[in-house]
Amino acid sequence: MKPDTPAESITLNAPPRALFDAFTAAFPGRAPEIIARAPGRINLLGGHVDIQDGLVINIAIDRGIWLAAARGQPGIVRLYASDLGESVTLRLADLDTRADADGHDLPRWARYPAGVAWALARFGVPIAGMDAAFLGSLAMRAGLSSSAAVEMAFAVAWQELGGWALPCSDLAQAGREAERSYMAIGTGIQDQFTVLCARRGQTLWLDCRSLAHEAIPLPDGVRVVVCDTLTRRELVSSSYNGRSADCQAAVRIIAAEEPGVRMLRDVSAGLLDAFRPRLTDAQFRRSRHVVSEIARVGEGRAALAAGDLAAFGELMNRSYWSARDDYGSSSPALDAMWQAATGHPACYGARYTGGGEAGAVVALVRADAVAHFIAHTRAAYHALTGREGQFFTAHPVEGAAVIA
Repeated sequence: MKPDTPAESITLNAPPRALFDAFTAAFPGRAPEIIARAPGRINLLGGHVDIQDGLVINIAIDRGIWLAAARGQPGIVRLYASDLGESVTLRLADLDTRADADGHDLPRWARYPAGVAWALARFGVPIAGMDAAFLGSLAMRAGLSSSAAVEMAFAVAWQELGGWALPCSDLAQAGREAERSYMAIGTGIQDQFTVLCARRGQTLWLDCRSLAHEAIPLPDGVRVVVCDTLTRRELVSSSYNGRSADCQAAVRIIAAEEPGVRMLRDVSAGLLDAFRPRLTDAQFRRSRHVVSEIARVGEGRAALAAGDLAAFGELMNRSYWSARDDYGSSSPALDAMWQAATGHPACYGARYTGGGEAGAVVALVRADAVAHFIAHTRAAYHALTGREGQFFTAHPVEGAAVIA
């Protein structure tokens, strides 16, 4: 978990020596009882639709969060964020206050594990006191789901230490509630579910309403390349919640006359067009993106299953145009990176991943041309913006787990 820096070369193949060093430094004389890992997540198709019960196609990636933990004093959680060099102690009985043991406001990074503990307690499972150190190789606010990786690493760690088991869907919902109710971020469930339930070498198609899901192999001969603009946004202070509110307002207007409508998932393009005179321009355009994006995911599922990379790449491009023009969540840096990436002949398509406004573009690239693609895109992005980018190939991996 790197605040504003490029993802480093730490992968999820084996716990890094630095993890054990961090635990020993934070908790002298103690040794970790468990090691957990949780991957980051890339959204290949289905942007901004999970909060409307939509459909998405994601992968979990081979960079993420490592967590070393041991049972601690009952009711007390001591946390050390190695990447930040910061420690916090909190009382499980005082989670509602969002304050540390000394009464100070919890720093933002600590609210993710605190929020997970708070949400898990609402499921009625015992939350053990814990000493934990964690680190990772995901830049924060880059659209790679660093927050969900932290949440799910702690969720599986508390599950192991507590000796209880919840279904994957419940653990994912605990992470979502940590963000929605504890952090006041209007996110959906796709990040946490992918971080938990993804499979190695596979994409994950997910129905965010029913939580039905399907693993679809990523075709041979293609790679997913992350093209980080090295610009960052903050969901709490950005327009993310405002765009979501526009969509919710449109749903209320439509549902007043169409009782079968609960979310934009239930709205066809034709029905949305019929209500256009009664919606603001922002409400209509945001909603048009969501409705059309859900349809694109259906097409993308079929294209992946058929191994049709050209078709899937074109859907990624259309997704980007829709998010830029209708949802209004791109940025000059993302536009420049998308232009740079899709200007290479080996790129099937690209779109941004995450909440938008900043962060990373994800590109689908012919495997034998990745090195040339990265060199080209790096130079083209610099020529367009004067900025440096960060690039790496992301390999699909399995979801979060306790490994020792």
